[in-house]
Amino acid sequence: MIRCKTISRRWVLPVIMVAAVFMSGCATNSGELAQGWPGSDRPRTTVDSTTTGILDPITAIAAAQHPLSKQALQQIGIRYRYGGTSPDNGFDCSGLVHYSAMESLGLRLPRRSTEIARSGKPVKRQELSVGDLVFFNTLGARYSHVGIYVGSNMFVHAPSSGGVVRLENMTAPYWNKRFTGGRRIDPVMIANR
Repeated sequence: MIRCKTISRRWVLPVIMVAAVFMSGCATNSGELAQGWPGSDRPRTTVDSTTTGILDPITAIAAAQHPLSKQALQQIGIRYRYGGTSPDNGFDCSGLVHYSAMESLGLRLPRRSTEIARSGKPVKRQELSVGDLVFFNTLGARYSHVGIYVGSNMFVHAPSSGGVVRLENMTAPYWNKRFTGGRRIDPVMIANR
């Protein structure tokens, strides 16, 4: 059972990249976003719709080259769990960032999104780079949610109860109006704190 779980996660990133290449020729730009749940502007997403055809080939390659975003992309499909910090137990948003930073960069970030926000250098939205952290106000606090930017306005995050780690578009109305900033993690700066 554990072996199958490891093998399937190992293939997530290559499958995303191959699917992005093939699906990019099928994509259309109607200018419309996916409809959200009734009475909500939150976008409706599933594992299937977020793991194929969203990242263009150039973005997929760039995301795969950055250790932090690569590690986060490998967690797509892992279930959300409040307080979760590992693929075996599930992730919450800060747990995903904490785990990905430790595994890919050997960097121990704080466990709360508000504390993580103090760990990096502020980055304007238009200057975000692959591997930057993105923050959102989802619970009435400036930095109540965090994800990892993978390029082309896309980010990886652990959304909420009942969900799984997934890709989402920052320009979707729900995320766009809740975006509160980006942070660039500098391992040297954090180590010297």
